[in-house]
Amino acid sequence: MKTLALLVNFHRYPSRELLWDGKTASERLTSLARSLGLETPVIEVGPFQDTTEYMEALVKACQGAEEVVLFGADAPYMREDVCSQLLSLHRRYRAQYTFADGFPSGLTPEVFHPVILPTLLDWAKKKPSPAGRESLFQLLSTDINRFDVETHLSPVDLRSRRLSLTADSARGVVLLRRVESWNSLPLREFLEKLEKMGSLVRTLPATLQVQVTNGVRQVPKWSPHLQFDPRALEAREFLARDQWNGLLDSMLSFAGDLTVMPAFWGEPSMHPQVRGLLVDALGKPGVTLCVETSGLGWNDDDLVLLSRESKGQLEFIVELDSLVPETYRRLRGEGFEEAMATTHRLIELFPGKVWPQTVRMSDNEEEMEGFYKYWTQKAGQVILQKHNHFGGRLPQLKPADLSPWARHPCWHAARDLAVFLDGTTVPCRDDFARTQVLGNAFSETPEVIWNRGSALFGLHLSENYPSVCRNCDEYYTFNY
Repeated sequence: MKTLALLVNFHRYPSRELLWDGKTASERLTSLARSLGLETPVIEVGPFQDTTEYMEALVKACQGAEEVVLFGADAPYMREDVCSQLLSLHRRYRAQYTFADGFPSGLTPEVFHPVILPTLLDWAKKKPSPAGRESLFQLLSTDINRFDVETHLSPVDLRSRRLSLTADSARGVVLLRRVESWNSLPLREFLEKLEKMGSLVRTLPATLQVQVTNGVRQVPKWSPHLQFDPRALEAREFLARDQWNGLLDSMLSFAGDLTVMPAFWGEPSMHPQVRGLLVDALGKPGVTLCVETSGLGWNDDDLVLLSRESKGQLEFIVELDSLVPETYRRLRGEGFEEAMATTHRLIELFPGKVWPQTVRMSDNEEEMEGFYKYWTQKAGQVILQKHNHFGGRLPQLKPADLSPWARHPCWHAARDLAVFLDGTTVPCRDDFARTQVLGNAFSETPEVIWNRGSALFGLHLSENYPSVCRNCDEYYTFNY
């Protein structure tokens, strides 16, 4: 039986030359393939624009093979013991696809028979999407019962930790360096150390929220905005373009890549240079933009230009909250027709990158199904956001409790930074009262600011929560 080892690049992060115990990731994976008795030299492919290109590359590379072991090319510490177990399982049951579940990404490969690829390619062509580590499984899940699938379960379930032992970002490299001395440990002991070390999940910032203006066009019922800024509907202060660029440049030099959200307690469409701000950001390597907006006040010429510049890096979340004009007016005020028109226009200009959103409340619970069906058909995706009572500072309006049975440290304290107009930086959107100030992003370095957040995360690890966190139930929500 001809077994092929295939190394797949999903990202363009410059990690190829990094050394791990004296070898590059490619060299380590080639050695692993040899020790497993796989065909060498190892074939390396990618990165890809979308899943169609990914599947086409697999079809071409796998010709003549009867079994393929798919390694991430940026996973230097893939476990030989788990790889052997996966291969044994795949062969014993003559599976068409075998994967591991519950392990951190980067420890385990995927194993498959190339006979599945033509079907997956057809499905990819019907609904193109960005290519990533989960693409093969996601395509199989279109109709997973058509295939013979086997699963190898981790002895320690680490899915909730969201750990990725891959050198696809500066964050991944930091994590790999933290654990590289553990790699010779037996599997269970290694996984248990990953489970017990709660501080591992905090590496470098992944999401940067920026207040580009303190003005808004609406204050929805679910927002506490008027509590801390009674002038929000009249406010007209704006972040200078040079400050915006300086902030992004400094943060990128520290974090490597970031999802930037320019809607931190303000409506980005109100900024007189919003198009320039977004175009500037899109020109910076490593930036993905997510613009959260009411859908009001946008200039169509700006949107058309942004669609040409976006290169797949620009997403929109449109806060709508209802499909019913009367409910919309009760929850958000005037603007229903414009918000709906803007959402449809965004879907036309940015296909696959627009997320109509509703905050799920007792006020609109009966409308959830209709909202979901309508926008899923139009946009392909919807956000049904849980209601946030901001630690008890707003009435509790959520119709169901979605919180975990046991509290864990906050994802926002582990991954986010939020910057006000004056540079004041806090860990998250909920700290609008600025009780946990980490520093000033315009006068201090990102490293200094980020490292100050370690103390807050340490409090979470010890279950000693400051007042702003104590009654918050956003700790289990996740941005990017």
